[in-house]
Amino acid sequence: MDDRQRATRKHVFAVNSSPDFLLIVRELLEDEGYAVITSDFEPNVFTRIVMRQPDALIIDVAVGESSGWDLLRRLHVESATTAIPALVTSTTPELLEQAREQAAWYGTNRTFLMKPVDLDELLGTIREITEAGGERG
Repeated sequence: MDDRQRATRKHVFAVNSSPDFLLIVRELLEDEGYAVITSDFEPNVFTRIVMRQPDALIIDVAVGESSGWDLLRRLHVESATTAIPALVTSTTPELLEQAREQAAWYGTNRTFLMKPVDLDELLGTIREITEAGGERG
């Protein structure tokens, strides 16, 4: 891949506490030509997202953990990140419904997928949200 192709690739930033999930996402999306950054819910993950300005995010929300919710809320209220589309994943249907119902807290520019995810569906969803977002500066 030449420098021009590398510069025009869409960037996806995935945040999840499961190293296995992050590895699968990285391999799947890189095979499709995306530039992928993965992270767990480390304290500086928001700053890394601001610095990278990805075309899309993949964020997990889990029972008993506030880090995914806190990140979604912060992404929604900060002007530097509010327009970045996010694919929200969870193993719990009620959590995804909560995120939908509370868009004022977590953002309206969100798409939702249940885990375990169908890899074709995940890839299709990422394609849709990165293309819908257009070119980001």
